[in-house]
Amino acid sequence: MNALPPVADLVPHSPPTLALDELAHQEPGAAVLRLTIKEHGLLVRGDGVDSSVALELMAQGAAACLGMDAYRGGGAVRVGMVVGCRKLQLLRPRFFIGEQFTVHVRCTRGSDFASNFDGELRDAKDALVAKATMTIVHGEQPPA
Repeated sequence: MNALPPVADLVPHSPPTLALDELAHQEPGAAVLRLTIKEHGLLVRGDGVDSSVALELMAQGAAACLGMDAYRGGGAVRVGMVVGCRKLQLLRPRFFIGEQFTVHVRCTRGSDFASNFDGELRDAKDALVAKATMTIVHGEQPPA
């Protein structure tokens, strides 16, 4: 399979809550996604967003990674939530409308009920702007 599905098919959100634009790369347990901060996007106030939104962006990246794993396995997207975050580093106070970022996520441990992901948010020059280790609880498997 060469073409990757739209990120909206992999994450159980819709705009403006869905902040990710594109799944750029995915392999089992890892993904790279792209996004642009939009004027009417997730949590935008004034000219941009507080950098704390990076946690949600990385969580959406993990959701897309899990969604793609399910897609490849013939399963359905599951709802989940971040229940823990360790080592959150926010290296900038704010992200501005029009800025482009990549989200990098990698599953470090997982089961059918929960996963741990390392996430990074990088700017258009590939500079690290945020990183975290997240624990995500998966919702029930949807009926077949």
